Amino acid sequence: MAVAALTLSACGGSGGNAPPQTVRVERAAVSSGVDSGGSVSALGATNLGFPTAGQLTSVRVKVGDRVEAGDVLASIDDFAARQALKQAQAGLAGQEAQYAQTKDGTQVGGAQNSVDAAASVVSATRRQVEATLRADDAAIAAAQSALPRAQAGYAQAAQQLANDRAACAAGGAYSTAPAAPCNALIVDQYAVQSAQQGLVQAQQSLQQAQQKRGVDAAAGDLQVASARQGQVSAQNGLDSASAARPNSLDAAAAAVDNARTQVEIARRNLANTTLRAPAAGVVSALNGAVGEYLAPSSGTSALAPGSDATIPGAAQAAGAAAGAAAAAASPSRPGGTQFLVLQNVAQFQVVAPFQEVDAAKIAPAQRTVVSLDAVPERTFAGTVLSVAPSGTAIGGSIEYYVTMALTDTDPRIRDGQSARATVVTAQSDRLSVPNSALRREGNATVATVQEPDGRQVPTPVTTGIAGADRTEILGGLTEGQQVVVGGGTS
Repeated sequence: MAVAALTLSACGGSGGNAPPQTVRVERAAVSSGVDSGGSVSALGATNLGFPTAGQLTSVRVKVGDRVEAGDVLASIDDFAARQALKQAQAGLAGQEAQYAQTKDGTQVGGAQNSVDAAASVVSATRRQVEATLRADDAAIAAAQSALPRAQAGYAQAAQQLANDRAACAAGGAYSTAPAAPCNALIVDQYAVQSAQQGLVQAQQSLQQAQQKRGVDAAAGDLQVASARQGQVSAQNGLDSASAARPNSLDAAAAAVDNARTQVEIARRNLANTTLRAPAAGVVSALNGAVGEYLAPSSGTSALAPGSDATIPGAAQAAGAAAGAAAAAASPSRPGGTQFLVLQNVAQFQVVAPFQEVDAAKIAPAQRTVVSLDAVPERTFAGTVLSVAPSGTAIGGSIEYYVTMALTDTDPRIRDGQSARATVVTAQSDRLSVPNSALRREGNATVATVQEPDGRQVPTPVTTGIAGADRTEILGGLTEGQQVVVGGGTS
């Protein structure tokens, strides 16, 4: 039916109708892409603050100031930090003195002296015991040599008494007058008694000398054993001191290292009372005046995928939600709760969330075209840097942040500006026609070809990339043909 209508129009149409508008089938660039709204983000925005709470004593910058790496930005009261450093240094000095005392200690030397002294005592005791036993042996020898003499004297006296008794008895039988032998009996008896006493004394002396040697020998053994025990104790003390010395030195050295670490920590804490710029940049937010008290800084930046740029507005999302719930009318505080925000305004990127169906078509290195509300008269070229590997729930749908680097520059670009980014996902330089030259008939795409004789012939075509104003033609048309656009045959 559509073909019949086309034939009638071509052959029997009123001559008063205007000729159809046609265009030439030719090679022209065709591109398609996906777009989304986002924001400009400075590359390398950094939240700065102090790691500890304190009172601001100086603020050396203002919003908009450009600073270089290492420049002093502000400082807080450092009294407590200076005192802590002094305490740590004093502790280090004490531990170093303790280490020196341990290193130069005389415990091992004193224990060695005790061992030497104990050995001398053992030697002296042994010599003393040996001398005593030698004296005892000499006394025994003397007593042993005196005993035979006493025995001989006793035997001689007893023999003399016996002789005189016999002589007295023999002479008394023949004479009434006492004879000389009889007169000698009293002397002989006294001599026997004296010799007997001398014998007993000699025997007792030998026995006593022998007993004394036994006692001295036992006492000497005890004295030597006692001296030897002292020597063993002294050696044990030396061994203990020698074994403990390395451990004592290690413990003292570890205490010195720990004290030195405390000094370094105190020094770092003191240095942290002065805030310095970590890199060159521009101060974009400053929340604090001299005399005010600051809390420890704990804010972090939500970084865009594959970049050092931040995701615009991520840090303020929770605050914005709370403000909306409370019907707050005041504007958001610049920088949120951060004391200072430093930005690198020399480079900018655009960060935008794309719906999941669009994000699936985006890949790094694809070309982008960015328009800014603040600079409406031009567009900016860019390149996709990275696509977030995980989605973020935004407005009830899952979207993926995409980071795009701006390759064009303009002094009017500012961090946080609204941007519209189009990512070119496909492009071609093959044959193409305007989108208005194509129509759908059932499941086919049709273009109306105007022949040289004026006939209009509906022609099925195979299309490729569909751009905003042109569509790629893969088959059905040839270069140079004329196709009807706008009010062509339908």
